[in-house]
Amino acid sequence: MTSMAYATDQTDRILDIETYTTPKGIEVWHVADHSLPIVTMNFAFRGAGAVRDPEGKIGLGQLLSNTLDEGAGTRDANAYQEALQDHAIELYFNNSRDHFAGKIKTLKRHSDLAFELLYDALHTPLFEDEALNRMRHANIMRIKSSVSKPNWITSRLMNDVYFGDHPYARNSGGTVSSLQKISRDDLQNFVKTYFTRDRLVVGVAGDLSSDEMMTMVDRVFGDLPMKSEDTSDIDRVQAPANNVKIAYRFDSPQSVVQMIWPSSITKEDQDYYAYRVMNYMLGGGGFSSFLMEEIREKKGLTYGIYSNPVFMKYDDYLVVESATSPENIAPMIEAIQTVLTDMKTQLVDGGMLVDAKNYLMGALPLRFSTTQSLSGTALRMQLDGRHQGALDEWNSNIKQVTAEDVQRVANKFFKTLDAKATVIAGAIPDDLEFEIVDTVPGVE
Repeated sequence: MTSMAYATDQTDRILDIETYTTPKGIEVWHVADHSLPIVTMNFAFRGAGAVRDPEGKIGLGQLLSNTLDEGAGTRDANAYQEALQDHAIELYFNNSRDHFAGKIKTLKRHSDLAFELLYDALHTPLFEDEALNRMRHANIMRIKSSVSKPNWITSRLMNDVYFGDHPYARNSGGTVSSLQKISRDDLQNFVKTYFTRDRLVVGVAGDLSSDEMMTMVDRVFGDLPMKSEDTSDIDRVQAPANNVKIAYRFDSPQSVVQMIWPSSITKEDQDYYAYRVMNYMLGGGGFSSFLMEEIREKKGLTYGIYSNPVFMKYDDYLVVESATSPENIAPMIEAIQTVLTDMKTQLVDGGMLVDAKNYLMGALPLRFSTTQSLSGTALRMQLDGRHQGALDEWNSNIKQVTAEDVQRVANKFFKTLDAKATVIAGAIPDDLEFEIVDTVPGVE
């Protein structure tokens, strides 16, 4: 057993994360919280997300996340769900593009049962025909209902045109035809291949001592296979060579507009903190952002417009998204470019910069009010390759960001005002110079 705490003044710590290696050799990040008798564990199998769905069986990971808790061990689906509900145990599985993850939350007095249920789900899931068919049908209905939602359509089109032939372009939730091809054997083979110790990442928070925590972790994960049978890697995304403008027309009072600029700034980059400040001022700060001030308040072109940095294993980018009436699409895009030009050519106002930094520094500790936020953050930091004291450096690094830093990052990001990819879904003016497509990829 080994433990390592980040060497800093304990009074300055955002999260008191300790790192342990269990007797069976599993590394765990642990945040003790004895304020309530609650235990939460977040875990993931690194690199086992939707990018690993086999060709022709897209959505396998999604269907797996739906069926792992539909019967396992000696309990059928009804008995398994009753055990969870009768003891207020929360168990969820999630299949993201990059990782397959899970979360379990329980009262401490029910922890033995909770982790028995989790063990069974990971080691002996039943995948009974009734549960598999029920969840398959639910996913197909979800897809069919989504084709009337402009935000969903916009994201589907953007994935297709921006990611190209990369696995990120696929509909991670599956298609109508691919979901119908997924069998019980497919799910079992995926579990065998990817639920392995070398891919495992664990974060735990709550009312457990370090010894209790390590015993629990070894009990749940200690019997998993050591090595994954799939050691292949996936190439990084290659953004389109030329700027892409795609639109999908259907009856709607408004049109959703999504724009992407590729990023070279990772969470370990020296400009990461300036990037976060820049994004907050651009469109991440709600009504205090430049985009909202210029495009909603001054010009009245939209009710809301936002920017968001996205960090993934094989790509990083910044997305700007809004909705507007069709006649306002062109003026809104022009107004966005005006805001970007100002950020590139002018230093941001000193008072606004101070307000942005104060918000980013003050908001961070407020995120950690539950065991879920504590354990989830401990997991996320590991998946991002960050050390356990990284949050403790947040305030000092944000505080050091200058107006010149914000301008430099804006120029680094928006080398051209045109987005690498712009996608619109909804009502489209006839004079808008976009390629019109008549199908939504990743549905059938």
